[in-house]
Amino acid sequence: MSKDVKAKHKKKYDTFSITMELERPLLYDEDDDEDIANYRGDKIKKGIGLFALGILILSVVSFFIWCSNSYKPQELARESLVSDNIVEVEDGDYISFTPKQVNTNKGFIFYPGARVEPESYAPLCRKIAQSGYKVIVLKMPFNFPMLSPNRGEKVIEKYNNIDTWIVGGHSLGGTMAAKFASDNRMTDGVVLIASYPMNDDLKNLGKRVISICGSKDGVINFKKFVDSKGKLPTDTIFDEIEGANHSQFGDYGKQKGDNDAIISQEKQLDITASSIIKFIEGIN
Repeated sequence: MSKDVKAKHKKKYDTFSITMELERPLLYDEDDDEDIANYRGDKIKKGIGLFALGILILSVVSFFIWCSNSYKPQELARESLVSDNIVEVEDGDYISFTPKQVNTNKGFIFYPGARVEPESYAPLCRKIAQSGYKVIVLKMPFNFPMLSPNRGEKVIEKYNNIDTWIVGGHSLGGTMAAKFASDNRMTDGVVLIASYPMNDDLKNLGKRVISICGSKDGVINFKKFVDSKGKLPTDTIFDEIEGANHSQFGDYGKQKGDNDAIISQEKQLDITASSIIKFIEGIN
């Protein structure tokens, strides 16, 4: 091939290559823009997902830190956990108070309040057991009753010698006890202590209910408490203890936001126990 022919071919190929390169952006600009948009969209979605995951993790960690900062049993509660010749106390998956030398067919399942360690309710539950009733205080995951509202089922299944069950609880524990009772046909009565139900499920079930509160309670939402009365059976017993606060229904110190009681803790516990015992006696 002559030099002129080679030069002609080279010129032709060079022109073709340059033209193709110049046209390439024109041919692919639209697709590239779409790819870039998709890439940016994916990055934004990934960023939002990571942010949401971070918020979720932070919320979960904060919740467990909040729960772990629980109210602990005080001296009276610790003393009430010791067995004597009247009541046998056992501490395992739950805390049981069993009257000695008494055969009873009635049992009381107690749901602790939020962030309150179950041992704190030993003084109240022991007083009830001394009157001849088996009492079980449930232990909740992270001391938060909403995490296991149906935990009472295991107790009912285990003690099949008990044919009459009353469930109750303090504060949020009472709310969860009411929920459990509304779903469980084996329960015959509900004890709400400084508490109220979430809905009106109990209203027409024919189960007996008693609501106990203190006039100096600084924790309970009194507006919701009053409004909740319409969600309970018409024959519900309402028992207000004059001078009682929120914290003295257990023995765990003064709860944040609570008022000072103007009656002693012992008197508040005695009145509360007497009301519950009378209530249990009236259920056949």
